[in-house]
This record gives sequence, C-alpha cells and structure tokens, in this order.
Amino acid sequence: MHLYQKQRRQRGNVIVEFGLAFPLLFVFLGGMFQFGFAFFVYNQLQSAVRTGVRFASTYDFDSQNNGDNFRTAVRNMVVYGTPTAGSVPVVNGLTTGNVNVTWAADGAGVPQTVTVNISAFS
Repeated sequence: MHLYQKQRRQRGNVIVEFGLAFPLLFVFLGGMFQFGFAFFVYNQLQSAVRTGVRFASTYDFDSQNNGDNFRTAVRNMVVYGTPTAGSVPVVNGLTTGNVNVTWAADGAGVPQTVTVNISAFS
C-alpha cells in the first residue's frame, strides 16, 4: 500500500471525529455560558440589594404614612437604581413586588435596623 492511499483513507476520520465530539463540546460550552450568566445575574441582584440598604440607611423615614413612602423609595432604589420609579430595571424581570423591605423600630417609631431582600424572582 502506498503512502498516498493510506492518507486518502484517513481523510474522512477528522470529519467523523468532529461530528462525534461537537455535540459534547457544544453542551459543555453552553453549560458554561448558562452558569456564567446565572452568576452575573446573582451578582447584579446582590449589588442592587446592597444599594437599596445603603440608601435606606440615609433616607428620611416618614412615620406618618406608616413608612409607605420609605418602603416605596427603597424598592425603587433596588429595582431601578433611583428612588423614583424608572422604566428599566437593573435586572430583567425584577419588579418592586419582588423586593421586601422590613424594619425594627424603637419606641419612638424610628427604624433601628432595615432588612431588604428579593423573593420570588427566577
């Protein structure tokens, strides 16, 4: 058998091997992308909550409305990055309904601790 004939028989092997390996490689790379994107969204949500808590620590608490203005401003800060309602959330699908704002007040009604979290977000 000549060298040319041997090389000619092996030419199709590369295509067959690529055809067998590509689906596995595609699934692996797709999984890496999904994991990276999920980690990115988690980081964005964590940053939004941190921003909301930082804002809540400096915002004036209005005890006359049972804290509704305070709660709304903190929720908007978490979702939109501004205390007033915006149009584009920092994370797609995040709404003010996903943000919970609670506080523990002293005897005078002034909040001592504020808790902000996101729930029911997928």
